[in-house]
Amino acid sequence: MIDISVIVVCFNEEDNIWACLESLTLQSYPVHNFEIVVVDGGSQDLTQSIIADFVKEYSHIRLVVEPRKGTAIGRNAGVWAAKHQFVAFIDADCEAPPDWLQNLADHFLHHNEVDSQVVAVGGGNIPPPDSNPFVQAVGVAMDSFVGSFNSAQGRQFAEAKYVSSLATLNVLYKKQEIVDIGGFDISLGSEAEDAELNFRLFSLGKQFVFIPELNVLHKFRPTPAVWFKNMVRYGRGRARLLKRYREMWSISYILPPIFLAAFCLLSLMFVHPIFSLPLLYFPVIIVYGVFLSAKKNQLGLSLHVAMVFIVQHFAYAIGEVSGLLNPRVK
Repeated sequence: MIDISVIVVCFNEEDNIWACLESLTLQSYPVHNFEIVVVDGGSQDLTQSIIADFVKEYSHIRLVVEPRKGTAIGRNAGVWAAKHQFVAFIDADCEAPPDWLQNLADHFLHHNEVDSQVVAVGGGNIPPPDSNPFVQAVGVAMDSFVGSFNSAQGRQFAEAKYVSSLATLNVLYKKQEIVDIGGFDISLGSEAEDAELNFRLFSLGKQFVFIPELNVLHKFRPTPAVWFKNMVRYGRGRARLLKRYREMWSISYILPPIFLAAFCLLSLMFVHPIFSLPLLYFPVIIVYGVFLSAKKNQLGLSLHVAMVFIVQHFAYAIGEVSGLLNPRVK
């Protein structure tokens, strides 16, 4: 057994925090081998009251109030407060299966024994089975190259594999590795702070392993409007990293500006028909949505999946391009 500090960062999560903490209290992992550190960013709703009820009932749950805003600050506060040599992260809008911690610990010990450079293991995230059709469609869309560019956060890989980054909603790190590089970069606020931390570790030769079927239930953004806003933030966060680390550029981050530029050229389609070619994107993405939905035996989600792609692609491109062009985004 390894001793683990589970870190949950939250802010105004009264609708989600109870289910998250309840799932953590039901872990099969021995209770004396882990603690739960909840870092609250000064919530104005009932979040702290709900956490306080858990603290009263469970001696291994602690509340840390960090009034400074930003997910990076909150994650650092959790790491600094953690008592144990390993830290696991899960988001407040997620629920962990009962064997979550046990699987994280077992896989870390196995992969670290095979390769001492492995500093983190983690898994993916899937929508709860009772989610609305749009949220279910997000899960389908993200489990594709077009939806996630094979990001470990979205894909459901069939085998354990090395990846360049793991999402901090389902991951176990060796704590000292985070401490040694100064923790999460607080200048990023709540934008791409986990990707930036992983990039620094990866650049030092550290390794990350994705574990298949080690999923948490994640309450994805429930409507196209909220999904759009979130993806703009993701795109802007990526722009910050691309400005800071030139070596991070790849074809996957060149495509969003090209995508947006192509649609801007639609204004010239009356000059020459070739400029109307970007319009083919819509029927193609609808057909692809049907294909993915059929593959998952959820054909009824076809149009929702297409909507997820359309919202995501435009929003992410807008976020990345605006971030690259805005000198204040750095």
